[in-house]
Amino acid sequence: PASLKARGRAVAGPRVRANARPDFAKMRPLTLYGWEGAPFVKPVREALNELSLPHVMVHCAPGSQNRAALQAKKGLFQAPFLSDPNTGVEMFESAEIVKYLLATYTL
Repeated sequence: PASLKARGRAVAGPRVRANARPDFAKMRPLTLYGWEGAPFVKPVREALNELSLPHVMVHCAPGSQNRAALQAKKGLFQAPFLSDPNTGVEMFESAEIVKYLLATYTL
């Protein structure tokens, strides 16, 4: 059978920012709490992918145990929430998280 590329259906992977740090493969995975469909989670996921940062997505849909666990840990629930084991930073607010990722993980 013809490959997907030959059929014109090749799926492009995420674009890696030109100024992304080249040592991303040595990073411990960041943890992002949120859920599919949460509009403020999307820009954070895009930034993580554009920087090729290893990360784990913890799904926290309404009513989930993950949501309750985050609320117990931080005293409130808000998504997105990022935990970076490489720097010890933990934070809420999508715009602030994206600024942090760009400041920390670009050259």
